[in-house]
Amino acid sequence: MSFPPALGKLLLILLALLALGLSLRITPYAGPNLYGLQAQAWLEGRLDVPGPAEDMSLYGDRYYVAFPPFPSVVVLPVVALTGPDRAPYRALALGLAVLAAWVAWRILGRLDIPVPDRRWLVAALLGGTAFWSCVVQSEAVWFLAHTVAVVCSLLALDEALGRARGPWAGLWAGLAFLSRQLCIYLVPFIALAVWLRHAEAGRRRQVLQAGAALAVAGVCTLAYLALNAARFGSPFDTGYSGMPLSDFLAERVARYGLFHPAYVPFNFFHMFLEGPHFLFGGPRQLAPLHLDGMGTSLTLASPFVFVALAARGQRPWLVAAWSTVGLTLIHMLHYYNNGWVQLNAQRFSLDFLPLLWVLVVLGSRRVEPRLWKTLVAWAVGLNVLALSLMPVIARALRKL
Repeated sequence: MSFPPALGKLLLILLALLALGLSLRITPYAGPNLYGLQAQAWLEGRLDVPGPAEDMSLYGDRYYVAFPPFPSVVVLPVVALTGPDRAPYRALALGLAVLAAWVAWRILGRLDIPVPDRRWLVAALLGGTAFWSCVVQSEAVWFLAHTVAVVCSLLALDEALGRARGPWAGLWAGLAFLSRQLCIYLVPFIALAVWLRHAEAGRRRQVLQAGAALAVAGVCTLAYLALNAARFGSPFDTGYSGMPLSDFLAERVARYGLFHPAYVPFNFFHMFLEGPHFLFGGPRQLAPLHLDGMGTSLTLASPFVFVALAARGQRPWLVAAWSTVGLTLIHMLHYYNNGWVQLNAQRFSLDFLPLLWVLVVLGSRRVEPRLWKTLVAWAVGLNVLALSLMPVIARALRKL
């Protein structure tokens, strides 16, 4: 007797919802969400926030949230209703994840990907990367920033690959930058993509639309610089140097500063070579506790990303896409922190992953489906183990 396709799809949806529900039981971050505190401060007419708290920046006798401001704009309406302590950050992040899935589906339609393959590719992006772990931990400032930035990046890519309206493409790219600074590398790529989309309409149309994309993204950049000047006295002082550090991070920055080539070997190893590292404890070292907070490499956690190497298309577009991914990667490899703490992922990779995912989509046309779908299944399955099953197993074994 054959298995009804509709029943199979329903079973997969139920299993996905179960895995998501279990992962939402990850212990919430104990501290305040700094974006919520910033939103509340704006409602009160202030730039500074009440402190101290983890990763706040101290300038003079006041505390500030140095992270880019747009996620505070996203949570502001909710904070206005509930206050920063009771705001449903995870529920908001789940809503953003639904939006990300819808936009990703639109992008796949623009690239003429068959519907059955679209399901796999959306699952790869949302369930086979660091995006999942960020959504289910979004009560913490760092993870909510990535969730918002990925959505904005996808919206920018959708616009650039679709109607290519320069102002809208530039706005979404600018808002991605206002969520995560390294998304700045996406801006010139989006402008070029808009330029190429209007090639048949003539040079004047290209200049107007690509120039509008750069202009609007430039306004977002100027807003960020103005905010820095108002808080820290200089448009180019991001406030990160005012964050108190401890342990090995403090030792690193004291010796080498925020960016230095000395960080490249460590960061490269964890970005590309480190496997999932489960930590065990208890008197017999047999009880699984949690995953190593340094994370799992892209190679082991999301191996489908290498399907991007098979991508083909317009040469200027491909060169610009790979240059954007490469520059973002090189920049973050020189940073003192690789994203710690993170679960089964390299969360900083989300700064370039939406664009890399588009390259994966293009590459999937030229790679045997059974191969790339197997890699997607591995990535999603590993996340299910790490984010959904591991906490349940750990709690059960601690009672033995």
